[in-house]
Amino acid sequence: MEQLFQTAEITEDQKKLDWITGYVDADIHDQWTSFEEYEAGSWNQFLERLKKEYPELTTKEQGSMDHLRKLYRENAGINLLEEERLMSFKRGFLYIAQKCLRPLAVTENRELIELFVKTLDSAFQDVLNSRLSIQGTLKVDVQGRSHIEDPYNLDHIVQKAIELVSGKTIAQALKHIPVILFSNGKVDPDTRGPVYYNKEESIRKVEVHPDVEALQQDINVLKTLYEKQERS
Repeated sequence: MEQLFQTAEITEDQKKLDWITGYVDADIHDQWTSFEEYEAGSWNQFLERLKKEYPELTTKEQGSMDHLRKLYRENAGINLLEEERLMSFKRGFLYIAQKCLRPLAVTENRELIELFVKTLDSAFQDVLNSRLSIQGTLKVDVQGRSHIEDPYNLDHIVQKAIELVSGKTIAQALKHIPVILFSNGKVDPDTRGPVYYNKEESIRKVEVHPDVEALQQDINVLKTLYEKQERS
């Protein structure tokens, strides 16, 4: 029903309540419509009441969360060079996470993101945060508003993590990094972008993304990982 509401752009609580009670038999309909939460016209409060009325559903989903935490403990510390390990973890994690996000869920998108990101090592997290600050797509509600405390969908976070490791080694990734990687460390006072030397040792200015600090952080982490890979 939640998926149908999103597809049909149904946002009013009373319409959701009318739809959900229209899909059950007469006895269940009478029971549900007698709840004070239904009479109050609150969709979220109605869902909370259902959790109390059907504790077996909550118990089942709690088991799924335990499974996710077990996956985290088994895979904690995934780094940027472990593509196969990330993909294996991702498949198991998303399968269970989707179950946890179904109606009557006992967890939220934000909690699942925190658990997924916590599984990555600190360097991977730094690069992922930089990538999101530059290329991340905020989720918005029907009014076009985003939430500061829960800005991204889980699928979007996972996709950005995959982009950082899929189909390329760190060395290959560096080939696609802009020339500011070879900056002399100076910052142009007008553009706030770095200044670098070309092959003729002349200095020129380059235009960079407005969020140059995040981009530079991304690059620095990649450089460090690349140097480690070359020495190993």
